[in-house]
Amino acid sequence: NNMERAENISLFRNTRVRKTVKNVVSYFFLVLFVFFFLFPIFCLLMQSVLPDEELSQFTLFPAYLNFSTYKIALSDLQLLKYFWNTVKLIFLSILGSAVMSSVTAFGLSKVKFKGQDLVFSLILATVFLPSTVTSIPLYAMYLKMGWTTTNYPLWVPLLFGGGAMNIFLMRQFMRGIPKTYSEAAILDGASNFRIYLNIVLPLIKPIFIYLSVQTFFGVWNDFQGPLMYLEEESQYTLSLALYLKYGQSNDPINLTMAVGVLMMIPCAALFAVFQKQLIEGVSTIGIKG
Repeated sequence: NNMERAENISLFRNTRVRKTVKNVVSYFFLVLFVFFFLFPIFCLLMQSVLPDEELSQFTLFPAYLNFSTYKIALSDLQLLKYFWNTVKLIFLSILGSAVMSSVTAFGLSKVKFKGQDLVFSLILATVFLPSTVTSIPLYAMYLKMGWTTTNYPLWVPLLFGGGAMNIFLMRQFMRGIPKTYSEAAILDGASNFRIYLNIVLPLIKPIFIYLSVQTFFGVWNDFQGPLMYLEEESQYTLSLALYLKYGQSNDPINLTMAVGVLMMIPCAALFAVFQKQLIEGVSTIGIKG
């Protein structure tokens, strides 16, 4: 019995040692990856508060923190104009991507009609078209329509369905809603619009928030679209202005970095606020799909 007890104790200790070593190695690589991904952000923050007398040299630890760059950036009325242009574009894009995709997905999942699967297959097939292939034909089409000097190409197409991938995600989520809900509403005399508004829309809140936040990130960071279609400076978004006005001007590098930090804050704050909903949206898509 004593020998058996000693063997069990030895086995327990060896298992514990192996588990400890495994945890140490795992945390080591985790910290290494965190440092790797956060290092550019750290450089951005340090360069944004760099004193003017140290602009000619690259240093990660300035002699003192110069926050006057943020004061100059925030006092720029043009920056507020770019911010307002971006916010308007985000609102219109969310209206198209989240709202219209939910309406389209409702028709493809809850309303039965002939050729329903074919229509969905054709919509889903557009996902396999690379954006680099369609960008030139789309630009030529918008040029003939006279839209190349406006922001219409950036949000109007989303009003016609909301995008194939958004429709797919919404449809997969709606398919997980029990049919008994809509069937009971139909027996009570509810129309399809009422079923969508009062039954389906409250139940798709996680995926709706997920797509809205993802749309915010996409529009906020979009550079190629505004670069192609926005010619007048009064129409610039923040991402385009950061490149054309601040990135290629004679402004000091610390001011440019400060504008970059200010542009990064809304995305970080939005992710912190809706982190739970984003995770729930992704996990629920996998379960219901």
